[in-house]
Amino acid sequence: MGNHRRGNTAAIIIIFGLIFLLISGGVIWFIGDFTSGIEIGSFLDNVEGNQEEEISENQSQTYDAYSFLNKNEQRAYTKVVNMLMNYDTKVAVDGVTTDEVERVLSAIDYDRPEIFWMGEFSYYYDHKDLSVSDVVVAYPYNEDEKNRRQAEIDAAVSQYCTGITGTMDEYEKVKYTYEYVIENTVYQEDAADDQNIYSVFGKKGSVCAGYSKAIQYLLKSSGIECSYVAGEAIGQGAHAWNIVRVDGEYYYLDATWGEFSVDDNTEPEKSIFYDFFCVTTAELEKSHQIDEMLVQYPELTATAANYFVRENKLYDLNTSQEQNRFVSDIKKAMNNGDKYFHYAITDSGTIGIAENLMNQTLGTYYWFSSDDSLSNTVQLY
Repeated sequence: MGNHRRGNTAAIIIIFGLIFLLISGGVIWFIGDFTSGIEIGSFLDNVEGNQEEEISENQSQTYDAYSFLNKNEQRAYTKVVNMLMNYDTKVAVDGVTTDEVERVLSAIDYDRPEIFWMGEFSYYYDHKDLSVSDVVVAYPYNEDEKNRRQAEIDAAVSQYCTGITGTMDEYEKVKYTYEYVIENTVYQEDAADDQNIYSVFGKKGSVCAGYSKAIQYLLKSSGIECSYVAGEAIGQGAHAWNIVRVDGEYYYLDATWGEFSVDDNTEPEKSIFYDFFCVTTAELEKSHQIDEMLVQYPELTATAANYFVRENKLYDLNTSQEQNRFVSDIKKAMNNGDKYFHYAITDSGTIGIAENLMNQTLGTYYWFSSDDSLSNTVQLY
């Protein structure tokens, strides 16, 4: 599910090669392989000052792409970010080749969900040694329009912030953010701006890139470390999701796959799947393939912040005690007026036991099961 794309016209440019060459003093104009998806918000720290200044440590997270760039690439990264923040159209860089500047532009796309106004990049480079001298950007609209869109985003963020309380721990903030983005966004393919946060906060419709960057934008504003991850949904194509830090441990988080149904939005209360809420690498890789060309990720094994573990909705139905707890929890959810009951089992071989218990407790019911039968959702209305 989802549609992680790096731009629009750039793909055509790659296919057909150089559209034109302006040869002057040995310098060649080249249309770069990169377009949209970089954002800067009013409530996040900006990179300020001299363009030679590098991104400070508190602005770079462990799994931000910036951390995986070499020193020359990091300096170019900072200069390009400053250009975008100032709405300039050209910046001089040095010490980077064409391949390295592509890494820089990709890193900015990964790390900077707040710079939503960036359009198509291009750059000057020397034909002999491939060293880049200048990076140029063509914005999709003027600065007034950018500011208008920023105001819409700020209004959406203000609404989001009304649900954040001082008593929330990190898990609760992440869960609230995950649910907020899903509940306020419709999965919509090929929508304008679907590679940046304006699609979520301004248009309320997006694909995986928009969902993931919106999650990143909000969690960073809430003081939670969150980075963007790209790759593929196995058998479905390009996809994007997040890596998030909760109580000192890292987890994968896929809000796009938290959508209950992208085809039917008529349920009385939009529900959410938690199958990919704070999961391990092993769980993720059952259906996702991680792209590590730019960022390298370790094996993530923590489970404490997994939804089913943290909410005590993980059941070993091989024991009568756990079977009784399972039935009791379903009844409690019904009495609370819950629309859905989300649970997981430790052994797929006990799915039949779960069905029998649900039959005894609910009678007629409708439910949804994951491919491995380990996580399930029961409709209670």
